[in-house]
Amino acid sequence: MKKLMSILLAAAMLIAVFAGCTADKKDDENVTESTLPSGQVTTADAKIKDSDAINYIKNYYTVEELGLQDVAEDYSIMVASNGYEHDGGNYVKVVANIVTQNENSTSDDGTKTFSMKTVGEYLISFDGTKVLKKDMNTNKYSEMENRIADYSAKGSTENITEAE
Repeated sequence: MKKLMSILLAAAMLIAVFAGCTADKKDDENVTESTLPSGQVTTADAKIKDSDAINYIKNYYTVEELGLQDVAEDYSIMVASNGYEHDGGNYVKVVANIVTQNENSTSDDGTKTFSMKTVGEYLISFDGTKVLKKDMNTNKYSEMENRIADYSAKGSTENITEAE
C-alpha cells in the first residue's frame, strides 16, 4: 500500500513539475507557441498524447526494448504536458523515472519532497509515425519500431489497429 501511495504521489508531483514549467495560463486554449519555453510546443495537434502516450509506451514495448531491464528500482512512466522540438519535428516526451523521497528535506510548508531520476526517455512524433528512444549514456536518439499503424482514432489507443 505504501508503494502504491508513493508512486501515485510521485506521479502527481511530476505533473505539478511539468505544469509549473509552463507560463501562467487560464486554460489550454490560451497556450500559444509564444508562451512556452524555448524548444517546447503545444500538443494540441498531437495524435497521441497524455495518458494515451503513457499507455502506448507501457503496453506496446517490452522492458528490454525500452532499455529498462537493468533498472532494479521501481519506476513510473510519465508524460510531459508540452511537446518538444527535435530534429525539425514535434514530439510528445514520455519518461521512465525512479521517484525517491528526500529523507532530510521538506518544502516550506513542511511537506515531504521527492527527487526523480530519469532512466528512460522516449519521443512520439505528433503524427504518430515515429517513436524514438534516447540512449541515456550518449544522449542520442534512435528510432524504435512503430507498433501502431493507424492513428486515425486520434486521442484513443483503444480503437487503434496494430501494425502487422
